[in-house]
Amino acid sequence: MKFKKNITLKLLKDLIKDDTFKSELINIISATSDTSGAAKTEERKIFNNLLNVHKKIVDDVMVPRGEIVFIDENITKEKLIKIINKEAHSRMPVVKGDLDNCLGMVHIKDLFKKINLKSFKIQSLMREVIYIPSTTPVFHLLQKMKKQNTHLAIVIDEYSSVTGLITIEDLVEEIIGEIEDEHDSEEEPLFHVVNKRMIMDAAMLIDDFEREFNTQIPENLKEDVGTIGGIIFNLAGRVPKKDEKFKINKKLSFTIYKASSRKILEVVVHGVKAK
Repeated sequence: MKFKKNITLKLLKDLIKDDTFKSELINIISATSDTSGAAKTEERKIFNNLLNVHKKIVDDVMVPRGEIVFIDENITKEKLIKIINKEAHSRMPVVKGDLDNCLGMVHIKDLFKKINLKSFKIQSLMREVIYIPSTTPVFHLLQKMKKQNTHLAIVIDEYSSVTGLITIEDLVEEIIGEIEDEHDSEEEPLFHVVNKRMIMDAAMLIDDFEREFNTQIPENLKEDVGTIGGIIFNLAGRVPKKDEKFKINKKLSFTIYKASSRKILEVVVHGVKAK
C-alpha cells in the first residue's frame, strides 16, 4: 500500500509541473465551485498559488537583510519601547553586534509581560530561531516551521552569512495572498512632494517603482533585493546617512531623506517623473 501511495504522489507531482494540466485542473475546480464573482476569482487565485508554490524557494519571498528590524542584546528599555511602537512587528531577532551574530528572537507578547519589571533582561525572553539556506523550497520550510512550532527563520547563504528573514506569515501569504492585520494601514500614496522634491518610502517594491515611474533599474542592482531601500543598502554596504546620494543610471539617482540607525526610511527621487 505504501509503495502504491508513493507512486501516486510522484505522478501527481509530475502532473502539477505540467502547465496544461494545472490550467485544466483550475478550470475544472472553478466550474464545479458553488461560489461566484469575486469569491470564485479569489478561489482560483489561491488554488493556482498552491499549485505553483513548489517552484518557489525562500530567496524569492524572504525579507532582505537590509530591511530586517532587529534588537541588540544590550538595548535599553526606552529604545526597545520606541522600536516596538514604531515597527509593530510581533517577532524580532536579537543580535550581538550585527545580524551575523543572531542570538535568538523575542515575541512582543513576552516583552509586554516583562518589560516593566525592574529585573527585565531581554536574554530571559529569547526563543530559538532556525537557520535555513536561501535555496530551501518554500513548501518544505512551511512544513518544517509547523513541525518545530516556530514562526521565524533566519536565511543564510552558502558562506553562512545572514541574507534575510522569513516568517510563517510570509509563507502562508504565498498561497492565500496577503494577510492584513490590525497594524496594516490603508493604501498610502507612493510618494509625496516636499519643497518641490519627490519623497518616497524606501520600502517601495522595485517592480512598483519601475511601473510607476516608467523606468528600468539595472538587473545587477536588483539581485537579492526586493525594495529600493535594499538596492541602496547594497550599494552603500551599510545604512547610509541623511543627504548621501546614490546614482543608479544616467538619469536616476536617490538621496537619503530619512534613515534610522538600522534602516533607510525615505529617499528623494531624482531624474524620473511619475505617470
